Amino acid sequence: MKTSILKAACIPILLLLTGTSALSQKIPDALQQRIAGKTNLQEIMKEVDEFYDFGRSPLLKEGRKGTEEEKEFENAYVHWKRFEQFYLNRVDQNGNIPSNVTKLMWDGWNKYRTEHPQHFNQNTSSPNIAYGNWVNFGPTSIIRYGVGYNSGYGRVNCIAFDPIDENKYYIGLPQGGIWRTLDNGANWSVLTDDLPSTGISGLVVSFSNANILYALTGDGDVSHGNLITSYGFDQKSVGVLKSTDGGANWFQTGDLPNAGTNYYGYKLIQHPGNANILFAATTAGIYRTTNAGTSWTQEQTGVFTDIEFKPGDPNTMYAVRRGGASPFFKSTDGGATWSNAGITGVPGTAERLAIGVSAANSAYVYLLTGPATGSGSFRGVYRSTNSGDDFTLRTNTPNILGYPTDGSDNSDQTQYDLAIEVDPNNANEVITGGINIWRSTDGGATFAAETQWFDDVADVPPGDYVHADIHNLTFHRLNTNKIFACSDGGVGISLNDGATWSFISPDLHILATYKADWYEANAEILATGTQDNGTNVRYVASNTYRHIFGADGFDCLIDQTNSNDIVFVHNGNISRTTDGGLTRNLKSPAGLGFFPSLARSFADDNDIFAGDGNNVYRSTNRGDNWTTETTPAGSRVLTTCVSNASRVYAGNGTSFWRSDDAGDTWALKSGTPGYPTGVNMTDVEAVITNSLDIYASFGGYSDGNKVFFSTDGGDNWINISGSLPNVACHSIAVDENNTVYVGTDIGVFVRPSTESDWQPFLNNLPKTPVSELLINNTSNRIIACTYGRGNWYSEYYTPCSAVGTLIVSTNLTGYRFYEYNSISSTSTITGGVGTNVLMKGNDYVDLMPGFVAFSGNLFKAYVGPCGNGGVQFLQNMQEELPMQGIFFNAENGKRWPYARIKNVDRANTTVTIGVETAGDYSLRITDENGKLVSLVFIDRKMDKGDIDYSIQPFIPAGNGLYYLQLFKGLQLVHLQELDLITR
Repeated sequence: MKTSILKAACIPILLLLTGTSALSQKIPDALQQRIAGKTNLQEIMKEVDEFYDFGRSPLLKEGRKGTEEEKEFENAYVHWKRFEQFYLNRVDQNGNIPSNVTKLMWDGWNKYRTEHPQHFNQNTSSPNIAYGNWVNFGPTSIIRYGVGYNSGYGRVNCIAFDPIDENKYYIGLPQGGIWRTLDNGANWSVLTDDLPSTGISGLVVSFSNANILYALTGDGDVSHGNLITSYGFDQKSVGVLKSTDGGANWFQTGDLPNAGTNYYGYKLIQHPGNANILFAATTAGIYRTTNAGTSWTQEQTGVFTDIEFKPGDPNTMYAVRRGGASPFFKSTDGGATWSNAGITGVPGTAERLAIGVSAANSAYVYLLTGPATGSGSFRGVYRSTNSGDDFTLRTNTPNILGYPTDGSDNSDQTQYDLAIEVDPNNANEVITGGINIWRSTDGGATFAAETQWFDDVADVPPGDYVHADIHNLTFHRLNTNKIFACSDGGVGISLNDGATWSFISPDLHILATYKADWYEANAEILATGTQDNGTNVRYVASNTYRHIFGADGFDCLIDQTNSNDIVFVHNGNISRTTDGGLTRNLKSPAGLGFFPSLARSFADDNDIFAGDGNNVYRSTNRGDNWTTETTPAGSRVLTTCVSNASRVYAGNGTSFWRSDDAGDTWALKSGTPGYPTGVNMTDVEAVITNSLDIYASFGGYSDGNKVFFSTDGGDNWINISGSLPNVACHSIAVDENNTVYVGTDIGVFVRPSTESDWQPFLNNLPKTPVSELLINNTSNRIIACTYGRGNWYSEYYTPCSAVGTLIVSTNLTGYRFYEYNSISSTSTITGGVGTNVLMKGNDYVDLMPGFVAFSGNLFKAYVGPCGNGGVQFLQNMQEELPMQGIFFNAENGKRWPYARIKNVDRANTTVTIGVETAGDYSLRITDENGKLVSLVFIDRKMDKGDIDYSIQPFIPAGNGLYYLQLFKGLQLVHLQELDLITR
């Protein structure tokens, strides 16, 4: 890559709040007055929540069809809640919305690369020396299933075609960059994973050289009104990018004068006869280059959303501006000067306009104008027959910008999606896009709906479904029998003038995932909640997912004994399916807010928790009934613990709580020694074998306040942020080797258990926000779900080398695990109680002269296959088993194939064991280091079912943390904490 492209993009979002005329057109005046001048996210959302009555419409929260006021897509409150969800993790220390998120991301990344060159290979022909081996696992194909109704792959803004090869074309995305297909959409490859701003609004492939590409950056469709919130956050422009090698490398063209840093792009076009001349329509005006992008001139000021040449006469051009009494402009000198003087018939009250022209009659100019103006009407389609000198209304009924296919509603999303295209072979054939696609065959006098946004098998014939929100309609430059639609669900194609449509988006992994859940026994199974594309589930080892519900999907819980049983969030509701999405039932607690988080008890999948911004809820029957906890006051972060079913953690903004009795009572743990101030907690994770050892990640841009660690459940904290870049952190995960992973705005970083700092874990992973991290211990896999580039997995971090010898010579204290082909050590092991040192060599472990392990320290050496982790089997039931590195194998399609400890009563007198596979089992109690304290029973034959045992006679006398360990034969199959610390 050329280094000039790494200039940081600026994302000032406060235009949303400043009350400019362009923005205030969409935000209701009453709300605009309430939020004017506010920059604090909490203060803004308080006004928004009250104004929209907290979105209490049941159909709105569910995301299903209802009255026009209740439809999810048109309702501003849903967009506001997306906005809130994104910025919760990105506010500054005072809770204010930053004005330049993209710049902050890339400043953090560039600074990290500069300060830590040891992690990156400077030879661009070979991969970076960064850990991880990430593989995308979709979705690249989504199948509507059961009650699913709004499937899609992710939003696409624009499309451009190769001038020679009909099967080769490019698409631009609001967050996923630029993609290319060589085979008419069957397969795609991404070209821009390292670009600083991936919001692409316009693309041009030069007619004179197919290797020369131009890309206009900045996502104009989300730049106005409340629709700044409709795709999570806006992508400001960094100008026009150019590639001279077919997209392999990109560089920034000349600056756009007078544009500043706070502008967006809408459309980019090339002169049909001079490849060096291009025009860009932007919110800062119309720009022209006559030297292939070396420099640009501002030819007209204003917010311009569309621009076109008159077919056959490139000296005549048309453009439309947002706002003002005369929004249509014309140039007769090749774009050097522009005027709207004397042009009549164009509605001055139009919210936004789009232009359509046709080579079949170059004097025709069509204007599609919004918004809706009443039930069954909109601003209108206008036509000029004299090259734009005057216009007449062709029709304003029915409402072709709304939801129903009869045009009877009063809905539109004009500022977010508006498109028109005229058949180049028939100037009376007009195709429009808003929420749906409509077609006219009589020059815009009448229209008929050709698609429907709601994918319901009972209502929608095959070929009629195209995902809602049409951003672009374009005929193929080499084959005008093909017309393409770019929507919030991907790319559609029609071969019959828009009568029927099909998706050509497979192999595009561009979905924006909020949250996800995994199935421990089978790492191929994943449930995901995504923005605008609902809940999607992967069941097999392919990149094909089931779309089981629409709206905005969010958190999910897969029953770990039955992968068809999934609890999932959509907008502000919770549903449950027990048949893999074929059917579903609402399971929401009363008063639930939007986008709640979910958590399960690891002892009983029926015991689940939900948290929103106001409350924590608990159900012991998988959502059939709920109880509301008044403390804590909301929880956007919820975590339960593998080793202690009674311990739950909850975080909400700068506050953090712990419960030791499954949510009955809570103790505030923010404000304790070492806890950071002024930053929002984004995730918390407990170590598998000790529920008091917790790691927490934090958002925002407070340098050095990213990840904190507590060994006592939040009573005290240690800052372990180390060298992490100053970007928002969103998710955290801990594997069975106590290696910690954190998902950030620019990818994943890892802190190995044997190291004191972080390093990149980025090989093959796009530099994109990682919204969710999941650990699958059975497969040694870490899963990263991204906001805009789909889902990925990698094998665990491992420093293990299959060749060579690792020399260990330092003084060793605390927990250390070394694994290599062979190990030679002259170390001194000190530290006493709590120091556990394990060495594992594939060939040998050689303790050289000078090696000393002092009394009171645990040291073990193993010989075994490199890369397989710790030792999981005992020689006999009396043997000590170190707690570090423990995990549970799973077979036969279940997470707990043998048995699990389902409940330890609060008095620690009885234990319930759930047996899945009959056999001989042993139960024992150890201290926190794995040292045997007592044997409850050995080799007891147990049948399938729940069995209660008294453990009172075996309870240790002293206070402390102990473990119940359940074995089948000599294999550890489950453990639970026996918390005697505070009895």
